[in-house]
Amino acid sequence: MEEAKRERSTLAAASAAAISLVLGDCDLLGEIFLRIVFPTDLVRAAAVCRRWLRAASDPAFLRRFRDAHPPRLLGFYLTAFSTNQSFSAEFVPMTPQPPEVDAVVRRGRFGLDSYVSRSTRVMDCRNSRVVVNLFRDGYFTPAVHSPLHPARGLVTLPRLPVIDDQKLYIFREVFCQECDNVLSYFWFELHYNQKDEKATADVYKLHGDAWSMQISASTKTLRLLTSVLNTLSVFLVNDKIYMGITVHNILVLDLTSSTFSTINYPMKYSNRVGKLMFDGEIMLSRANGSGVYLVHVKELQLFVWFHSGCHGSMGDWSLVNTIGLRDLCANLKISNSTTEDDYDRDVYIHAVGDNAEFVFLQMYQCVLYLDVRRSALQNVCNMTGKKAHVTSIHPYLMTWPPIFPVLKE
Repeated sequence: MEEAKRERSTLAAASAAAISLVLGDCDLLGEIFLRIVFPTDLVRAAAVCRRWLRAASDPAFLRRFRDAHPPRLLGFYLTAFSTNQSFSAEFVPMTPQPPEVDAVVRRGRFGLDSYVSRSTRVMDCRNSRVVVNLFRDGYFTPAVHSPLHPARGLVTLPRLPVIDDQKLYIFREVFCQECDNVLSYFWFELHYNQKDEKATADVYKLHGDAWSMQISASTKTLRLLTSVLNTLSVFLVNDKIYMGITVHNILVLDLTSSTFSTINYPMKYSNRVGKLMFDGEIMLSRANGSGVYLVHVKELQLFVWFHSGCHGSMGDWSLVNTIGLRDLCANLKISNSTTEDDYDRDVYIHAVGDNAEFVFLQMYQCVLYLDVRRSALQNVCNMTGKKAHVTSIHPYLMTWPPIFPVLKE
């Protein structure tokens, strides 16, 4: 009996030593943490002890974790323009979801119907915050909605700068950017002078309770893409605004230097005189670190290009993916018989995820979600019979990076 107890005790001690050896090795611990699927579980693991917290919150590890487990798409905000000349926005959840994610969605308050507004439009959606434009009391009011933190309520932003009726506006939106846990809001206006063929960007930054002009810069622009008024191919990342709005190249506005630069489109889509030969839809996408993705759809073929971010060179583009949509659509039994609207194009890009990981398309009256990594297509919303057409889609993802516990000395 005593000998059996000693043997069990020896085995337990050896097992504990082996576990301590593994879990005490930061490299091995990182490999174990990499097998965790959800960021919420990673935060729970980080709460065990200081060593685990340091391993889980290490920036190099988080980059690996994000590559292996991109932030989960919880749903998307669909903004539509109705026949009564007003905007409406609704949240469409992605289904099915794992139980862990489904619980997060159930606890959140994603709907916007509770806010008083005659016209509601989503302008930006980043890191669990939704920037909306509400029409109330005779003017538009920008505000921030936090679905995963209902207690925050609706945070109203100051009234936006007044529209100049003499200007031809191409783009007017609020962007939010988070850097070192500090959230900043920017109001971006881009207007075009047809006579001088010049585009001017005005950028305001929210300071306290007022918008203050940060920069105003102009550049010569010969031709605009015909779809620019419908395609929101403009985004802010790392203090740079990328704009896929011209026939010749991508405009990049650097907020720190107040200067424009350009990235030429892929050589495949430019002829000898430098004119863009895109036939179909294009949209830009953020890339981790630096760089930009370009998604192009033509004749039911989807192409994904990546550029390193060095301006002016066409040689830095690389084609990273090509997906045929015809067979995927056939599996969903989608055809042009689903609509009678003449204005609907065969394929329309509404949104592209970061790193071009997914794409929201509209084919006829069906809103489709394309998982680029898996080449899987899903019908997520049907607009048939609705007296409205889709103007924009803003994906809503789980917060990234995770918010870890704060160490107390």
